[in-house]
Amino acid sequence: MTLPALLVLGGVLLLALGFFWPRGPVLAALLYLGAALAEALAKGLFAGPAQPALVLGGLLALRGETLFLRPRLFPLRRYLVLLALLLGLFALKALPHPGGELPLLLTLVHAGAFVVAYLALAVGVGAGVMGALQDLRLRAAPERALLAAPLWSLRRLERGYLKVGYLAATLGLGSGMAWAWGHFGSPLVLDPKEASVLLAWLLLTLYLLLEERLRGYPRMGLLLLAYALLLFAFLGAPFLGSRHPSRLGL
Repeated sequence: MTLPALLVLGGVLLLALGFFWPRGPVLAALLYLGAALAEALAKGLFAGPAQPALVLGGLLALRGETLFLRPRLFPLRRYLVLLALLLGLFALKALPHPGGELPLLLTLVHAGAFVVAYLALAVGVGAGVMGALQDLRLRAAPERALLAAPLWSLRRLERGYLKVGYLAATLGLGSGMAWAWGHFGSPLVLDPKEASVLLAWLLLTLYLLLEERLRGYPRMGLLLLAYALLLFAFLGAPFLGSRHPSRLGL
């Protein structure tokens, strides 16, 4: 793994953490800009599409950091972080990826992260779906509130477990991309397992961005679709010719 690619991968993971951790975007921006500088020194200024993407992503992440303490503009911060994250994924695809042996520790981190992600998201998605259904019922018949579980309790359970599951899925996806480097020669490939996990992760990211605006069936649908894609990666992708090297199915 080259130094620019390693820096970008770290930046992508920090940006994902940035949805919850205030310092994540600024540290990710430094890694992005450092990767762009290392690539420029090695190949020349703007020698490929990865360098402009990294510079733009780094500047967007820095701008998002300045909006953290401005509550009215906080949704804009989330969108800037997401855009910077997508630019980082694009840069990862554009950078060269020499193959090589992968350590056993990476395999254990990858498998362990997804075990935690599956367990935590099962609880978080279940609580989110129950909360959305209960919200629909209470809007139709408010008198049922006396016999139903408090919405705030379900929402707190949902947020806590979704946060853990999302962070674990991010770690699993990042380690899986490093795995794909050595196995496929590229961190992003059209393999059924990796594609379904990446799409599920993007849907979870979208849910976190729109959480305060989603209600009822759209809220349920987004959560269930994201978790269904993760289950497909575990149960269905191996039967569709997945070239994933893991024998654990994770």
